[in-house]
Amino acid sequence: MPEKYLHIVCLDVPYPVDYGGVFDLFYKIKALHKAGIRIHLHCFEYGRGEQPELNKYCETVRYYKRQEGHKGFSTRLPYIVSSRINEELNKDLLADTYPILLEGIHCSFPVLDERFANRKIIVRLHNTEYFYYKQLAKSTNNLFRKAYYWHESYLLKKYEKLIAEKATLLAVSEQDQKHYREEFGAKKIGYLPVFLPFETIESKTGIGCFCLYHGNLG
Repeated sequence: MPEKYLHIVCLDVPYPVDYGGVFDLFYKIKALHKAGIRIHLHCFEYGRGEQPELNKYCETVRYYKRQEGHKGFSTRLPYIVSSRINEELNKDLLADTYPILLEGIHCSFPVLDERFANRKIIVRLHNTEYFYYKQLAKSTNNLFRKAYYWHESYLLKKYEKLIAEKATLLAVSEQDQKHYREEFGAKKIGYLPVFLPFETIESKTGIGCFCLYHGNLG
């Protein structure tokens, strides 16, 4: 059987697994590695540093600087996208013809690049991003942040519709899948649940006495 290779582009360095957004990233990499997929990992690094642990599961791991602040700002594109447009990354992806998994709308700009027109590309949706930023705008009393979140939500709604028309998508929830189909007219979209480290059930049967605490313990 021929070896199977895959490029994965991550919006952040997916290790250590210390916040919710990287669970799916890291444990998907582990699952694919276990399935025999040879992974070329590409990460945007902006504070988490290079992580040798990732070398255990990937053929290569490359890091790229995210253009933060005014350097990554665009009047046409959402900041989470424009700050991750990187020509060095594009050249690395174009060096072969392996399939590409783009993690999040954040990393999806190659879908709009004509050089990738004939490549097999999947965009993993982590959220309905425009709606998320809309809720952030409603929840803050800081006028500067509120204006930024509303503007980002406006740009994201247009951008997500464009990506939905062009890309093959994988949602993390059935709700997001339904949303993309109904609001953005996505035709090529599937549902794949979040990858987690828990592979066996170890809890006792019956009803116990528990307290659930959900929050940032940092």
